[in-house]
Amino acid sequence: MDSHSDIPSPSAGGARPAPARRRGPRSYRQRRRRRRNDEFHTPRRDQFLGQDLPPLARRSLLPTAPADADAQDSAGTTTRSIYERISSIQTLTSAWETVLARDARDGVLQKQTRAIVGDLDRFLDALSASLREGTYTPEPFLRLDIPKREPGETRALHVPSIRDRIVERAVLDTIAHTADLMMSTCSFAYRTGIGTDDAVDLLASLRDDGYQYVLRTDVEDYFPNAEVEDALAVLSPVLRCARTINLIRLLARPRRAHGERRVRGRGIAQGSCLSPLLANLALADVDAALCDAGYGYARFADDIVVCAPTEDDLLSAYDLLSSRVAAHGLTLNQEKTTMTTFDEGFCYLGVDFSRTRPAVDPHHDIKGRPNPDKVVYVGRDGARLHVTKGRLIVDGADGLPQVSIPRQAVSRIVLTGAVGLSAGARSWALYNDIDVVFLSRRGSYLGQLSGLRDTANARRLLTQAAFAADDGARLPLARAIVRAKLRHQIGVLHRIGRRDSGADIEATCTTIRELSGDAAHAADTDELMGLEGAASTEYFEALSRLVPEDVAFQGRSRRPPKDLANAAFSYAYAILLSECTGALIAAGLEPSLGVLHASTDKRPSLSLDLMEEFRPLLVDRTVMALLRSRRLRPEHATDSPDGEGIWLGPEGKRALVDGYEATLQRQVKGALPGFAGTWRRHIHHQAQLLGRAITEPGYEWTGAAWR
Repeated sequence: MDSHSDIPSPSAGGARPAPARRRGPRSYRQRRRRRRNDEFHTPRRDQFLGQDLPPLARRSLLPTAPADADAQDSAGTTTRSIYERISSIQTLTSAWETVLARDARDGVLQKQTRAIVGDLDRFLDALSASLREGTYTPEPFLRLDIPKREPGETRALHVPSIRDRIVERAVLDTIAHTADLMMSTCSFAYRTGIGTDDAVDLLASLRDDGYQYVLRTDVEDYFPNAEVEDALAVLSPVLRCARTINLIRLLARPRRAHGERRVRGRGIAQGSCLSPLLANLALADVDAALCDAGYGYARFADDIVVCAPTEDDLLSAYDLLSSRVAAHGLTLNQEKTTMTTFDEGFCYLGVDFSRTRPAVDPHHDIKGRPNPDKVVYVGRDGARLHVTKGRLIVDGADGLPQVSIPRQAVSRIVLTGAVGLSAGARSWALYNDIDVVFLSRRGSYLGQLSGLRDTANARRLLTQAAFAADDGARLPLARAIVRAKLRHQIGVLHRIGRRDSGADIEATCTTIRELSGDAAHAADTDELMGLEGAASTEYFEALSRLVPEDVAFQGRSRRPPKDLANAAFSYAYAILLSECTGALIAAGLEPSLGVLHASTDKRPSLSLDLMEEFRPLLVDRTVMALLRSRRLRPEHATDSPDGEGIWLGPEGKRALVDGYEATLQRQVKGALPGFAGTWRRHIHHQAQLLGRAITEPGYEWTGAAWR
C-alpha cells in the first residue's frame, strides 16, 4: 500500500504544505539512538509488521479480527494458528534461550542481551504484544565482512539484532519441520540430520549405477541474488497463514545495515537463522525438475553436481539446469562449471571422487551404536524357542540347540511358519514386554503377543472410538496420512529414477503430485483410498522398470505375490505392520480403530494407517536397493505349494531381514520435530503423535521428513 495516498496533491484546495525540514546525519543518529534505547517502544497501531494499512486491512489483521481463516479445519474445529504459536510467550521464551546460549559462547554478552536479561518478562510480553498487534518492526542489520578462501575476497554477513534474532528463531522453530517436508531428497545443506556423508554416498551410488558423466557447477552469487518471494511461494500453500508469510517477508526483505548508505535491492541476507531455510526453498522447483527428469542430482546449498549415463544426457541436464536457474533471475557460475567423469576424478564437498573411491556406505549412520536393537528372527519349520538359565535358546527341528542368546539382549521376536514357542518363553516375553510376532510361511501377518502396557486407559480408548466414528473429524488426518505416503513415493522415485531405465519418472511424479493435490480436498475416506490406489498403481509401474531384468515385475501383486519383488514387498510389509501394531499398543491406542482404513475386527486398521508413510520410506527403498544390488536374486524365490504364487526362500528371507534391520537401525535426526533415534524408535514416536492427533483437538499431525 502506498503510504502517501492520503497526502493532498498540490492542486487540491488549501495552501501548499511547506517542504519537510531536512534532518542532518547527527539528528538522524540521535533519533535512532532514542528509539533503540527504548527496548519496549510501542509503534503505531495503524500498522501491521511496520507497514501502513488501509482501514479494511486493519480490520482483517489486527487483534479485533477473527483468527486466520486457516485456523479452522473442515469440521469447523478452531485450531491454534501458526502465527499465534510464533508470537506466544512460550515459543518466544524458547527462542530467547537459544539466542542467549549462542550469544554467550564467547563469554561476553551483547549490550542488548544484557538489557533483555535485566527485565526479561517485560521484554517478552512487549515483543509478543507487538507481534500479535502487527506493530513489530525489525531493526537495522549489523554488517560483518568475513574473509573467503580466496585471498582478498570477503563475504558480507548481515546479522540481525538480538531482538530480531529471537523473532526469527521463533519463526524457524515453528515452521522448520513443515518447510523441510517440501524440500528435495537430493538437497543436503542446512538440514538437521542430513549432510555431507549423505551427499557423498548418493554420488557414489550413482557412479556404481553407471552414471559416469559429471557436471560440477554452482549458482553465481546466490545469496545476494536469490529472491525471497520464490521461497515464500513454496511455503505459502503449506503454511496457509498469511500473517506468518508476511512476517517472514518482513524479516527477510532487504533493509539497511548500520554503516550502509544503500539498501540492497534483492537477495537473502546471510547471517540470519532463516536464510538457510529460505535459500533451500527458493531452489525447490529446480531440484524437482532435475530429479523428475531422472538425472543423478545432488545440491549442497548452491553447490551442484549432476550425473548422467551419457555425455549427451549431461549436456541436456546442463540446459535444463541453466533454464531453471535463469527462471529465478540467476545464472550458473561459468568459471566453476566443469564437465568431467568419475574416471578423470573430481572433488566435491572436500571429498575426492574417482572410478572406485569413495566406496558406497549406505549405513554410515549405524556404525558404533552402543545399544543396537536386538530382534530375533526364526523361520525354519520345526524350530522351537525356550528359555533356560537366563538365555533364549532356539532348537532346530532335530531338537538340538542352534542359537543361544542372553535374554536381556532380546528386544523383539519374529516367528515365520511352523515355529514353536514354549510356555516359559511366552510368559517371559509377556512379563518383559517383548513382542512376539507371528507370520505365515508366505509372510502374511497373523498377529502378535504383547504384554500389558500401563499407557492404555478407558478415557483414551473412548476418545479414540468417538474419533474413529466421526467421519468429519478424522477426514483431515486421513488426508494428511495419504499425502505423506505420496510425498515419500516421489522421494523414492527421485532417489532411484534413471534416464536409461525406460521408466517415465517425470510423468509418474507429475501424476502423483496431482493426486496428492486432489487428496487435500477429498470429500471422504473412500475418495482418499481411491486416490491412494491410483497413485500406487503409477508408482509401482515405475518401480518395475527400475530393477534388473532377471528380477523384473509387473506392478504390485498380492495374495499371492507373483514374483520375487512382490514376495519381498509383502514379507517386509508384514514385518512393518507388526512394528506399527506394537507401537500403537505401547502408545495406548487400539489398533483396530482406524482413521483412513475403516475400523474392523478383521485387521489392525490403525496399524495400516500408521504404516502408510513408512511403506515407501522404509520398505520400498530397502527392497529396491536389495534388488538393484543383486542381494535379492532369482534363486531366492520359490514356488508356493499350490503353484499359484511366489514365496521367499530361506536365503531370500535372510537377505531381506538383514536389509530391513539395517534400515530400521539407522540413526535419524530431523525426520520428526525435536526427535532423534533409530527409524524403529521413530515408528513408536509417530504412533504417539498419531495418538495426539486423535485425542487432542487442534493438534495437526504431519508425516515424517525424508532422511
